[in-house]
Amino acid sequence: MGLKRREFLQQAGRVLAAIGISEAGWLRLGSRYLEALAQPTARKLALLVGVDQYSESPLHGCVTDVELQRELLVYRFGFAPSDILTLTDARATRENIETAFVTHLREQAKPGDVVVFHFSGCGSRVSFGDSPAKMQNSLVPANDVVPLLENRSVNDILEETVLQLVRSLATENAIAILDTSYSYPGFLKNGNFRIRSRPRPTIGQPSLAELTFAEGLQSGKNNGSVIAVLAAAANSQIAGEQEWNGFTAGLFTYALTQSLWLATPASSFSVSFSRAAGTVEQMAGLSQQPQIRRDNLTTAPALNFATSLMLNSAAADGAVTAVEDGGKTVQLWLGGLSAGVLECCEGSVFAVDSSVKSIDSDSLEDSSYTSRLLLRSRTGLSAKAQILDKLDRTKGQLTAGDLVREEIRVLPRNIGLTVALDSGLERIERVDATSAFATVPQVSAVGSEQPADFRFGRVPETIVAQTPAAYEPALYQGRYGLFSVGQMPIPDTQGDGGEAVKVAVQRLIPQLKALQAGKLLRLTVNETSSRLKVRAVLATLAPQARVMVQRESVRASGDYRLEPLSAETEKLSNLGILSLPIGSRIQYRLYNESDRQVYAAVFSSDTAGRLLAMNYQAESDVGAMSRAIAPGDNLSVPAAGALGLAVSGALGLAETLIIVSESPFDRTLAAIAAEMQQTRDTLPVMLLNPLNVARAVLEDLHAASIPGVQKLGISTDDLALDVNVWATLSFVYRVV
Repeated sequence: MGLKRREFLQQAGRVLAAIGISEAGWLRLGSRYLEALAQPTARKLALLVGVDQYSESPLHGCVTDVELQRELLVYRFGFAPSDILTLTDARATRENIETAFVTHLREQAKPGDVVVFHFSGCGSRVSFGDSPAKMQNSLVPANDVVPLLENRSVNDILEETVLQLVRSLATENAIAILDTSYSYPGFLKNGNFRIRSRPRPTIGQPSLAELTFAEGLQSGKNNGSVIAVLAAAANSQIAGEQEWNGFTAGLFTYALTQSLWLATPASSFSVSFSRAAGTVEQMAGLSQQPQIRRDNLTTAPALNFATSLMLNSAAADGAVTAVEDGGKTVQLWLGGLSAGVLECCEGSVFAVDSSVKSIDSDSLEDSSYTSRLLLRSRTGLSAKAQILDKLDRTKGQLTAGDLVREEIRVLPRNIGLTVALDSGLERIERVDATSAFATVPQVSAVGSEQPADFRFGRVPETIVAQTPAAYEPALYQGRYGLFSVGQMPIPDTQGDGGEAVKVAVQRLIPQLKALQAGKLLRLTVNETSSRLKVRAVLATLAPQARVMVQRESVRASGDYRLEPLSAETEKLSNLGILSLPIGSRIQYRLYNESDRQVYAAVFSSDTAGRLLAMNYQAESDVGAMSRAIAPGDNLSVPAAGALGLAVSGALGLAETLIIVSESPFDRTLAAIAAEMQQTRDTLPVMLLNPLNVARAVLEDLHAASIPGVQKLGISTDDLALDVNVWATLSFVYRVV
């Protein structure tokens, strides 16, 4: 049955209000959205630029960034492939980039059209004259030149030139995305991250050709619109790229494209951007914080851009790119999956939802048929899958462009932890570390350049928290510890000076197990794929009572009764991770809006890897893990009326996972009880053997999923988790 236009606007209005957009703001954005919908002839144009092949120090993920953006725009936002122009490596010269912007974007874009410009590559800064105060950000093209004493000209594109080009467009629905950084910190890599800035001091000046081109823009047409630029980092920070299992991509581009694959038509762009910024901050810490840079202090340009993009489909994890073998197999692009799930996804089942959606003045119609795919192999972000069931021939064949979403998530039972050995270690230290890690079950050591979960190396004599320059190998002394892949120290892992490498590794075993437990639990996060209709909020009770963050299972159907954020929260300018001062008192509230009873297990972890069970309490407690939550009922942790949980622990990121299942957590409760001492009735409970508990959680979800897995006829020795029976919602905040 069609959804009436009035009902559609009411529901979307409630959702936007819940995520921080006022009614007046919704009316403005909704008006622009409907105007765009009423113009089916409006074009969507994109120019995507990626440069890996620099002569001085090549990058490896910029061309992948272009692929990520292109697939996103085609399959999620309805861009015609012919309207997307890509310039990569040798083709991405200064002249080609600027010419393409003029001919492909400025000369074609009309009022109401949508325009996207994306650049991935090195950035730098150039000087004007001899004054160091007159500096401008610049983008480094493929035909970069080294300045000479007699000729200091470089071939860079001024960032201001890009902004002038965007301002000159005939449409206001335009945005620039820059995955680059401008300041060279003096080293090429920060842990596992390769830095996207030109590796030499800033001594160059813009070329005469660039200045002439920019001057022509200033004297030409300018519509005066407010510009939004999505930047991978602040001007003084570094932007990095990372190698995952099978591909390399920019931290920001990968996080942003994942977030937008999973957005819904009613989503606020600020929410999608905040998720992406939070993902980057979890990986890189405060050394890279994505920004929305704009001409004023509002996010209106980015929000307007998002509504004009007009999502043409429901949230998805990827898309069918080709049908092969006479309709027996398909090629998939899985840009919406997180890197952790992507690495484990072989054997998983995806549902294909070939939906035909149309929005007119009276209704929102959705007619679809579904087929299921069994993933057989994966290379980077591409995968090959077998079609499990026969398609309904009356409704058409499976075709390229059909979207896919998770149905059964398959996880190996032997998921371990990978530790990269820092390049600053001596050869004998690396040999000893490799030998020592080999004795730790499910923990493996790899080279400094390889993908890893954490890094092992010498501890700087003086640690300046969150400052990448503090981690240069020259500063390392005879102490060992663990670091994030972004080279941030893991608290409580630094040993005393003079210890042997093998002794250090043995000392770290308890924390390695705790960090592995956290990794396993994070692999259950599925708020974007779960079909279980639940939602949760993180609220502060003191020093002020307010709802701070909301999470819900995106794909569960229906109209949520979402709680609006406080007015103070709406005004927060930080679009990254929420910060909570030590001593604040917080509470989690879970709402069961499904048609079945559910159970909840709530776990929290900090940067040191400590894992806490937040609702393991006496059976009589209404918030206990063993208590069933009836349809329409809710759960508060701690219980309603309590003073709340005090924010404490190590400074840095903390994460709480609310894991909801149709079935009781019998194995989890038994695993916790087996290690309990005299702290049974305290809240929260510090887990003494967190790895056993994490494995028990996965086994409980696997047991709850057996009926759905058997229904599909899937047989596997691995853990198979049915997205219809569980939901894991993640709350990440920074303890300050």
